[in-house]
Amino acid sequence: MTCTEFLARYTEYRDGLIGAPREARRFARHIANCASCRSFHTALADGVGALQTLHRDVPDSTFKERLARRLAVERVQAGRPHVPSRPALAAALLIAAAIGLLAWESARRNTTIANVPSLPPVPFPKPVAQAGPPFVSFQDPRTSVIAGNPYPYGTAFVEPASAQR
Repeated sequence: MTCTEFLARYTEYRDGLIGAPREARRFARHIANCASCRSFHTALADGVGALQTLHRDVPDSTFKERLARRLAVERVQAGRPHVPSRPALAAALLIAAAIGLLAWESARRNTTIANVPSLPPVPFPKPVAQAGPPFVSFQDPRTSVIAGNPYPYGTAFVEPASAQR
């Protein structure tokens, strides 16, 4: 194991998240053989141990109230009055917009609607039995069904004007 790999995965080793016994032995072997990583491990273990032994003070129940009052006083002294949070401001703007839209809609509904004459009735066409698209063929009549079209990319059959009667 290299020192870089050791330092990259040390937190997993320290927290006991390495489940493979072989990997844990590799870490222990590296700590035993490498002086710089051993001193890193010792310093970190001592620091974590010192933090765990510290006495934790729990604030009393009125701490949050006193802190809020103190922060309000500091804001006033600094010239920054208390500004409502962004979600509260957004909710207030949304409510104001809703009230404005309701007022606009009610004012708009009070206008009279002009009576427009209706259109005269129109007869509906009778349905056609077996309606479908018209038959259209683009095959050149000079070609046979068996031999196929000698011009596969399209042809146009145009009768000369003298042939038309």
